[in-house]
Amino acid sequence: NQAGNTIINPGKMIASAIGSLTQPLFYRGANIARLKIAKAQQAEAMLSFEQAILNAGADVSDALSLYQSAEDKRMKQINSLEKSVEYTQELLTLGTSNTNYLEVLTAQQSLLNAQLSGISDEFQRLQAVVNLYHALGGGTK
Repeated sequence: NQAGNTIINPGKMIASAIGSLTQPLFYRGANIARLKIAKAQQAEAMLSFEQAILNAGADVSDALSLYQSAEDKRMKQINSLEKSVEYTQELLTLGTSNTNYLEVLTAQQSLLNAQLSGISDEFQRLQAVVNLYHALGGGTK
């Protein structure tokens, strides 16, 4: 029955053949538009990736800087106050100046305060390590 229809109606067969040949031409514009959209989405994803890399680099740099500055601050402050206590005690022991025991106690108190502050600085230093770990992709924020 199918073969009979095709033989009886050859125009239908020709129209179907022409339609199947011209259909890709009609969809060509839509395919080109889809390709342009896909390329734009790819470029947008690449820019987002590059921005993420730049942000991660800045986070790493900030964390390293904070780590180093906290350690430097802590060491310099404590070292200078330890020397101050030592010098004040030597002056008291030698009795070469008007140094009294109260000045030694004041120097020791300053050293103790610096050591307590050093504990806070150490916390900041450890926090910087955690921030660096996160910046390098470890854990979740």
